[in-house]
Amino acid sequence: VEGVRVDLGGGEPMSDEDGDEQGIGAGPAAVGAAGGAGAAATATTDGTNQPQAAVPDQSIATLKSHAGPVYAVATHFDASSGTLRIVSGGGDDRAYLHTVTTSSAATAAAGGSSSPKITTIPLSHAHTDSVSSVAINSQYVDQNAKGKASQPLIAVGSYDGTIILYDAHTGNKVQALDGPTDVEFVSFHPKGGTVVLAGSISDGTVWMYHTPSCKCLQVFVGHEGGDGGGQGGQGGVSAGTFTPDGKFAISAGMDGTLRIWAPRTGICRHTFRLAADSGAGDVRAGLTCLEVDGGADGQLAVVGSEDGLAYVVHLAGKKIAATLRHYDETPGGQAAGAAADGMDVDEDGDGGEELRSVEAVGFAGKAVNPNWVATGGVDGALKVWDVTHGGQGQCRQVCRPPAVDGGAVAGVTRLSWHSTLPLILASYTDGAVRMWDARDGSLVTTVTGGHAGVMINGMSAEFVGADAPDGGTAVVVTAVDDGAARVFEINVAA
Repeated sequence: VEGVRVDLGGGEPMSDEDGDEQGIGAGPAAVGAAGGAGAAATATTDGTNQPQAAVPDQSIATLKSHAGPVYAVATHFDASSGTLRIVSGGGDDRAYLHTVTTSSAATAAAGGSSSPKITTIPLSHAHTDSVSSVAINSQYVDQNAKGKASQPLIAVGSYDGTIILYDAHTGNKVQALDGPTDVEFVSFHPKGGTVVLAGSISDGTVWMYHTPSCKCLQVFVGHEGGDGGGQGGQGGVSAGTFTPDGKFAISAGMDGTLRIWAPRTGICRHTFRLAADSGAGDVRAGLTCLEVDGGADGQLAVVGSEDGLAYVVHLAGKKIAATLRHYDETPGGQAAGAAADGMDVDEDGDGGEELRSVEAVGFAGKAVNPNWVATGGVDGALKVWDVTHGGQGQCRQVCRPPAVDGGAVAGVTRLSWHSTLPLILASYTDGAVRMWDARDGSLVTTVTGGHAGVMINGMSAEFVGADAPDGGTAVVVTAVDDGAARVFEINVAA
């Protein structure tokens, strides 16, 4: 497989102001069960001074704008121009807009170059704390009910409590929104993208804004406690979004509850008290992640929990549809040894909390089976469930990468289903992205970014040409602890 050359545009090297290194994009597109044959990185150690095997860099671009860990990425692919827009935010209190013209089939079909061209724009607001969350509304702007296209926007949320709106094409600052004590997530309304939701891990509130007027429409208050922490912290909002029809807002909290909110009145329409009592009084395990749009009617939501369970609820029916036991305490059911990211592992067999948490959840697309759910945990397992008949669900497959020397466990940090095929992309704490076949649990592809044991904090995937018989191309962007955002192309058919 030949390497992909990156054209920085006009032959001019990018300055430090632009942030990206001159040698962006060292690897080829990845294919095959073990990925492509990219350039190998220098061997590293795992903290015990034992040399580790070199890891190939199979990314088509490495965006090194940040001076600290990258915590969040969001993407949007414009098929008409072959342009991928990436927003990244990190621990250096900065956010960037990267524009990548990829080497995908869609670009070639549009008459573009097969080599990625990359530009980077530093987003201007000077945050005073880490950028924790980013979102793009471009996929929603053509769905305005009145037939008018809303402005393409980027929302950037920070632990300093600010939400900044930028133009998604130019990166120009539009407005700063004052809100909660800190911002744990931002999410756009699916109908037109003119409303944005933001939640706080510190004060437990959820704020909703109208972007054209930059006004706060509601503050939803009800999650118990504050300062996050679950398992004793008893509060904070960890995730939130809108229902697919846009009629309600939903939030998941570290108080173990999932709440449905009425946007016009601010009233909590229903509270699901989900996570089990941890044994410390009334303290419940926190909810960690949330996805919606499951089931044939699109009314199923799924949340992951610190207690090793995932809960599927029917929003319209206000009922718990299934409780999925992701964490397996039975002998042999749990990965053993030291975690790949240095996380302490319960070695005395008492079922410690370290490896219980479910960190990623998602529904298969309507074209696959909307009653299939995937759960990914810090235990390294990616499980595929059928919740057609409710109850405890049917675990169809358990997907787990092989343990490295010493039995180290790579935990799942994010997952994303292919939109039309039974394939799941998952990112891991060992720095790899793996694609699994949900039908038989087999590992289809692994891609790596040149560094072993460097945690992927966030992942966003675009499926280009997904409606084609071969499934098209997956363009995957990862937010990595080493300060990089990496772009991968995976030929699904390969």
